[in-house]
Amino acid sequence: MQEILGKEGLSKVAYDAVMRMILARELSAGEVLQERRLAEALDMSRTPVREALRQLEAESWLVRLSARTIAVKRVSLDEYISALQVRELIEPEAAAIAAVKAEPGMIRNCRQQLQELMEATKPSPNQQWEFDQALHLGIANATHNKVLAKIVTELRKTTQLFENQTLPARTSPGHDEHLAIIDAIEQRDPEAARLAMQVHLRQTKRNILDAL
Repeated sequence: MQEILGKEGLSKVAYDAVMRMILARELSAGEVLQERRLAEALDMSRTPVREALRQLEAESWLVRLSARTIAVKRVSLDEYISALQVRELIEPEAAAIAAVKAEPGMIRNCRQQLQELMEATKPSPNQQWEFDQALHLGIANATHNKVLAKIVTELRKTTQLFENQTLPARTSPGHDEHLAIIDAIEQRDPEAARLAMQVHLRQTKRNILDAL
């Protein structure tokens, strides 16, 4: 793989892998990262992993504790509330646009993933995260607005990090709310999609604040 992708390609692979591990609760807030162990886990040399960690630190997803120690960032409550407030402004509009523009295949895939989660006896946090990503980023990408999709992606990283460090993984995180969003988009109803997304995001914030 290293010969095929080259240095820059491998650094991107390592970056995506580490970010995914953080968002999927495989790496927890405050956890110290060891370059060697990550390289072994990702089956690559330490150089691209080192570059990935530098980029993640530059973007403030990792924090420097000392010259040789780096850890996963802890997101403050203020950061979380601010990010979620912006999501509440943007994502309902994205859902309304997706109700008009989303490809049927994207909607079917999200519904299938949700159905599998709802039928699973004990879905893993990773399965839950994969679905949540597929739905929210699928909706953002369905707008065909790259700036909007990028903003949603970055805001979701902040809110997901805070939720990971604050609450244990829930067995059925907002399945009814997610289903309402999918139904509205599938029915090509922009107003219903907008409202369903608003309800979901506001309930998410309420659940977090109630748990603090």
